[in-house]
Amino acid sequence: MFNLEINGTTHEVDAEEDTPLLWVLRDTVGLKGTKFGCGVAACGACTVHVDGESVRSCSYPASDAVGSQITTIEGIGGDGLSPVQQAWIQEQVPQCGY
Repeated sequence: MFNLEINGTTHEVDAEEDTPLLWVLRDTVGLKGTKFGCGVAACGACTVHVDGESVRSCSYPASDAVGSQITTIEGIGGDGLSPVQQAWIQEQVPQCGY
């Protein structure tokens, strides 16, 4: 068990240390904005920011993000939708939009 700081909120995560961050975000924390695409870090559908750097969460062990700030698409809006989120909705982005 370990803690992750996701979109400004601390989440206690009960997962194996080598569990990909993608599955912790989606299945444990319930944030569905980060998508599964290829599973080999090639397509970008699973991209999130860890301490401001883009990482492919499908191949990034969740435990490597302990002590870091994780930002998903859900975390960029603050109060209301950000321009990126608005564009995703307007253009009906099916996956990464990266």
